[in-house]
Amino acid sequence: MTDSESTDEARELVMESIEAHGGKDKWYENGLLHFRWQYHMSDKGPEAILDTVQTVDPASLDVVHEVVGSDVRFGMSGGEVWIQPEDGEFASPPRFWSLTPFYFIGIPFVFNDESANFELLDDKLEFEGKDYTQVKITYDKDAGDSPDDYYVLLIDPDTKLTKGAHYTVTNKLVAPNGPGPAKFITLDDFADIDGVKLAGGHRTFKMTDDGKIGEQMRFTNVSDVKFLPRGSVDLSMPK
Repeated sequence: MTDSESTDEARELVMESIEAHGGKDKWYENGLLHFRWQYHMSDKGPEAILDTVQTVDPASLDVVHEVVGSDVRFGMSGGEVWIQPEDGEFASPPRFWSLTPFYFIGIPFVFNDESANFELLDDKLEFEGKDYTQVKITYDKDAGDSPDDYYVLLIDPDTKLTKGAHYTVTNKLVAPNGPGPAKFITLDDFADIDGVKLAGGHRTFKMTDDGKIGEQMRFTNVSDVKFLPRGSVDLSMPK
């Protein structure tokens, strides 16, 4: 198989997974995606939790977060980041966190991206007793804040659903000294949300030096997932 054929096969497999999860039309046309994402960073202690209720437009990527238990709001509109009140604080840089939960709950839809490059890996990866097909995704050098990130999707060869991805974080806001060890995040407890299959939770695992999935280090509770009509939530930057 030539490199071009491998690339085409990898891209087609990701597109098949998107269809298995409900298809591009529903993803972009259902409206605004609303959900609560409670990210428990257990490896950093029991109090290390990022907890926001967020509303995102999958088409424009405009987003607003409401920080649970706080009057702080932040988001991104037209690529510009804002926080309210002006001296408000959040444990993760708002520019980094504005779309991070969306990119994880939005797997595999978020890889329908003109800047994405696809590679079908030869080796399958075993997780919890099942072997998954692996597709590696990298980005063009001019893509967003973190063009050097990569993701490797684990796609079920039977159902074409994506089980999760191992990935690196290269964004200078949270990785100033270069990418740390790769992690693997699962897509668990799929629910049908207006025809779209989205995860109801995630687990995060360490990746071992030999490319295997290691011990669990974090978990995420996902709740109140729904699509809202466009225009029902103001996603613009406050004046």
